[in-house]
Amino acid sequence: MEISHCLKFQNQFLKYIVAVGGMIVLLFFLLSISMANEGLEDLFAIKAARIITVTGSVIENGTIIVKNGIIDAVGKDIPIPVGAEMINVDTMSVYPGLIDAHTSLALKLPQQKEATPSSERSTRVQSRQPSTALTPERLVADLLNPKDSKIEKVRETGVTTVLTVPERGIFIGQSALINLAGNNAEEMILKSPVASHIGYTGQRGIYPATLMAVIAYQRQTFYDAQHHKFLMERYARQKRGWKRPVPDKSLDALIPVLSGDMPVIITANKENEIKRALRLAGEFGLNFLISGAVEGWRVVDLLKARGRPVLISVEFPKPESVTGYSFKLKLEGSTKEKPKKGKEKPEKKKKENEGGRKGGNEEDEKEKKMVELYVNASALYKVGVKFAFASGGLKKPGDFIKNIAKTIKHGLPKEEALNAMTIYPAEIFGVADQIGSIEAGKIANLVLATGDIFDEKTKVKYVFVDGKKYEIKIKEKKETEKEATVDVAGTWDVIVDSSQGEVSVTLTLNQSGSEITGELKTEFGTASIYDGSISGNNIGFSVKLPITGQPVEIIFEGTIKGNTMEGTTDLGEMDSAAWTATKPGNWSFKFK
Repeated sequence: MEISHCLKFQNQFLKYIVAVGGMIVLLFFLLSISMANEGLEDLFAIKAARIITVTGSVIENGTIIVKNGIIDAVGKDIPIPVGAEMINVDTMSVYPGLIDAHTSLALKLPQQKEATPSSERSTRVQSRQPSTALTPERLVADLLNPKDSKIEKVRETGVTTVLTVPERGIFIGQSALINLAGNNAEEMILKSPVASHIGYTGQRGIYPATLMAVIAYQRQTFYDAQHHKFLMERYARQKRGWKRPVPDKSLDALIPVLSGDMPVIITANKENEIKRALRLAGEFGLNFLISGAVEGWRVVDLLKARGRPVLISVEFPKPESVTGYSFKLKLEGSTKEKPKKGKEKPEKKKKENEGGRKGGNEEDEKEKKMVELYVNASALYKVGVKFAFASGGLKKPGDFIKNIAKTIKHGLPKEEALNAMTIYPAEIFGVADQIGSIEAGKIANLVLATGDIFDEKTKVKYVFVDGKKYEIKIKEKKETEKEATVDVAGTWDVIVDSSQGEVSVTLTLNQSGSEITGELKTEFGTASIYDGSISGNNIGFSVKLPITGQPVEIIFEGTIKGNTMEGTTDLGEMDSAAWTATKPGNWSFKFK
């Protein structure tokens, strides 16, 4: 009986083993199918008319294999892997993903508490009160917002990577280099930190508020950091007999800056600003880069002598804000021959001969005034200064490439312009082994376009970021602007619902057909309206307000419906805000 029972138990046990083994085999089979399916999603074969590798020769009628987010192979006659998704763009060109070398994209800044106003110079500890402008220890990677609606708009232009940091501040923080894809901040980060950033935006109502105070504060802080570094290093060598140094996270963050281990990027646009930044860097032996440099052409010899790369902003300022413009205008005006009495001015006669073509001469004159700004990049290139392009504070993503195309038109070789938005910034930021060119083993950041990337007629069809495909729907050309169907002239009482609370301002509008001008009166001062227009029942205009001492562009857009208007205001790194405006006795505008 015992033997029979044992045999029965053994048979049952074997059946159990067979059943479990079968289930394990089935699970492995299903897992392999799942992994294969996942592999299919990350495997692409791109056949294109031209592949602009940047670091190598252009490949005609070539193929790129993208596998698991990486460029697996690139060249002619590359075999297509089984199961790869084919993207046949045999009439298009493929470029490396473009890099914006300085922006404030994808950030969500914490709300800053109102500081206690003070006009007195306080001690170092007191002056470093909590403020988003005085935080060299701040990691921008902690402020990333992958849900920023502007990411998609920027990516659609072909930009796949950006160096991001808040626009304003004194010791602004440590920037992050991010790819424009990812469900969370961690997936976006390519490198963090990249550099410590310094600006010259004064604190509103507290020290340091003025430019002179900001300069003094920066220098004193660096001297404090030097002394702090000395105390920390001495204590590390010999603890006995010395008082333990008090930790200071702000000064601790500046120690690698002083030692040269961390680069510092100094925002400076005008001639004097650039000279000031160079003096600061020289005084403390900083491993520095200048960002902005819109007047770099005025100090090319200084920039060449320093031998440091420059991040050139293509947010071109208005000619009247350029150093020396007012003096030049005055000088030209005094040397012009005044027309004799009774004779018609040549300018007026010329306009009449053109049949009253509206704005023709004005546009030509404006273009002439902008030439010095457009040749900036070419001037630095000619003396051998290495640079990368940055969008700066541009509000329209499409203007980044459009403005770079203007530098090409004014003397910068096209190949050099492409380098300055691909491999050069990758080299400057220490990631040239990952991005910046189309090479096997690099991250699959790619742009598939219908033609030359700098041609205004070219459209971006596909963008790959970290190997993830984004198909760009080519938008139809906007219909011709319609005549204005509303009259908005007059004074409006406006309430802006910002993150800091409601703010009341006064808007005065003048209308001439579809064009609107006027001014916006705020607690920051009065700002003139520009780029104002009405098309049908759509309205849009921009203003620049001196918030925290530095002009900030704010774009208003909306649609008028009867006596209401719905839309949003773009506040740059401060995101967007709702606002309402009422014209007493007549109209009511409402933004949500």
